Amino acid sequence: MSKKKVAVIFGGFSPEYEVSLKSSYSIINAVNTEKYERILLGITVSWHWYRYYGSAQDILSDKWHTEKKLLNKAFISPERGGGLIEFVDGKAVNVQVDVVFPVLHGRYGEDGTVQGLCELANISLVGCGSASSALCMDKDRAHKLVGLTGVKIPKSLCFEQIPSDEDLLFAVRELELPLFVKPVKAG
Repeated sequence: MSKKKVAVIFGGFSPEYEVSLKSSYSIINAVNTEKYERILLGITVSWHWYRYYGSAQDILSDKWHTEKKLLNKAFISPERGGGLIEFVDGKAVNVQVDVVFPVLHGRYGEDGTVQGLCELANISLVGCGSASSALCMDKDRAHKLVGLTGVKIPKSLCFEQIPSDEDLLFAVRELELPLFVKPVKAG
């Protein structure tokens, strides 16, 4: 029986790039290589996609993208059943993928973007699909939706632009201390 091919996607164009490297390091080392073939697909902070053939240790130390001989340009094809397109010696090679394991944190990773690409390509995905990922990434909308189901939620305020000092003082009086301040669509 042939091994299932698991594409582990790591890195990404996000302020949480380093978190992705740490998470993917753990996942890559935990994959049972007797049952699964790991296909490592890294995305640099400048949004370049590569199939990576080096060590997980170099992912952890963020050296994975420095050794060009261990990299081939690659991307997930949005075509149904297209799998991974990898450029080897100047030629596009189709690499079938059974499942994608996105280990991307923040924008363009947890927000449904990559999940939607996998759905277009009809590739199985570890984790949530595009709709739930997008909804859960938006803390304000997720908070409101959960509240509508009857779950007790803490008071919150959402600012659409940088608030004035007066707005901030109102927020502190309205919500009480301690406060948690987070971007709506980031970690």
